[in-house]
Amino acid sequence: MTALHLAAGQGNDWIVQEIIQRCPECCELVDDRGWNVLHFAMVSFDKSDLKHLLNEYPVVKNLIFEKDVKGNTPFHVLAAVCPDPRPYNAGYGIIPYKIAKGYYQAVNKQNISVEHINRYGFPELEKEIKELAKADGNGQYPDGVIKMNKEKEENEVQVMPMIYPFWKYLDENVIGMKEASQSHLVVAALIATVTFAAAFTLPGGYKSETEDGANRGTAILSKNAAFQAFVISDAIAMVLSLSAVFVHFILSLKFFKKFIFLFVFALSFTLVAMAAMIVAFVTGTYAMLATPSLGLAIVTCIIGLTFFLLVIFMFYMVFSRAEEEEYEVEEEMED
Repeated sequence: MTALHLAAGQGNDWIVQEIIQRCPECCELVDDRGWNVLHFAMVSFDKSDLKHLLNEYPVVKNLIFEKDVKGNTPFHVLAAVCPDPRPYNAGYGIIPYKIAKGYYQAVNKQNISVEHINRYGFPELEKEIKELAKADGNGQYPDGVIKMNKEKEENEVQVMPMIYPFWKYLDENVIGMKEASQSHLVVAALIATVTFAAAFTLPGGYKSETEDGANRGTAILSKNAAFQAFVISDAIAMVLSLSAVFVHFILSLKFFKKFIFLFVFALSFTLVAMAAMIVAFVTGTYAMLATPSLGLAIVTCIIGLTFFLLVIFMFYMVFSRAEEEEYEVEEEMED
């Protein structure tokens, strides 16, 4: 860590400017994390100082897209200390929107973009910054090697409650997205195959060739309400599962890998397709069994619908555990 890094981390903008004027080459130096002066400035400088630094010193502006050893740009750091899910507030207002739009989509080695951090946070980087803020530099800086700018702390307090916990917990595991995507693709393809086949092997069968020309080959239970529900739910399951397959397909392309929300869409499509497939099973079974054996039809429907109870119970346990872990982390941070 150089004197320029320390000055930037402490928020001493006039010292930073003095060093840059006398030795512009210092801006190219990085610490053991790969952080340059702009990484540090993003934590401690306020909006006006950052804007002035980037406008007045091209050598600093050239560092906008420079990455540390983990692939984080200075704006990954800015997003971690000052998250803002509003896309039109990209760049914290310190650079023109046309440039900000480009940095917003930059990804690190874990395939996490600045946009993702702004919306859902990035605990790993946030923890790293907080550890730097606590480090005293062998007693030289009792308040920490870096100082969090008050303006950014206030912004973090205002914005963080807007982040829905479920998406944050989901996206914290984005590192394994590639492996998860492959598994989800298999599930979605299986649902699409089953529902497609079910559409042509209808419950109750077809009317035989002895029927008149208008009704020949049509479904016997076509006017049955349960059968109609089966056809609709089966169609929903097939369309959503095929949509999920398509999303996973385009996620394999390099350009689309950075759009994390597509993975969330595919997951949602697959989950709803599963639910629709259960409804199709229940309604199709009921349509076939209701007339000859109503009791058996009801029992079969109840067994099929227990799927939803199991899903609700599972999500309840997950959210309960997540809240407990969050509470434990808050207690550790307070200690």
